[in-house]
Amino acid sequence: MGWVRAAWLIVGLVAAPCAHANGVWTYVDAQGVTHIGNAPPPPVKRLEWLGFDDRIKGAPQRSAGAHPTRLPGYATVRPLLESAAQRHALDPELVTAIAAAESGFRPDAVSHKGAVGLMQVMPATAARYGVSAPSPQQASALLKNPDVNVQVGARYLADLLQMFDGELELAVAAYNAGEGAVLRHGRRIPPYPETQQYVARVMRFYRALTGRSG
Repeated sequence: MGWVRAAWLIVGLVAAPCAHANGVWTYVDAQGVTHIGNAPPPPVKRLEWLGFDDRIKGAPQRSAGAHPTRLPGYATVRPLLESAAQRHALDPELVTAIAAAESGFRPDAVSHKGAVGLMQVMPATAARYGVSAPSPQQASALLKNPDVNVQVGARYLADLLQMFDGELELAVAAYNAGEGAVLRHGRRIPPYPETQQYVARVMRFYRALTGRSG
């Protein structure tokens, strides 16, 4: 499938993994594909290092009814969300809606399933893109770095949109339930109450951010 283009990055996931978030790098190759990793970086120009943003603190709570821009933490994380959206050619309002629905803009959020951070990235998803750690605890700490978390989450969202031909609701459903669940149900939103409510919440946030109705 075309969406897999470079999803499995050419970095050694087990080669000298760094245990701290400052060891995560990213770069865009000549084909416009964004690479992320924390193994020893390839010898390329314009390599950027993702580091902690000391401005991002606090633990705002999720609110299903509030406008995303009124949630605590929004103003602080907005630059990271917009930067990641630009890097991965995404609508910044969509990335913001995902982060609002996933964590309420809470960088230290951890779900009961083990999803971490602003965009609730699973460690296995991060490893798919080259960001891994030798232990679950270190992986969780790595993904609590807002910059790293948003870059990985945005990359995954971009691949899902490509996989589902730009169908927003299908990509959002896959972000919640996994692409396999959407494919198993005939490229439809899976009949899971959690996923259906999640899609509705994200789309409500997205419409609020874009000023669209319906």
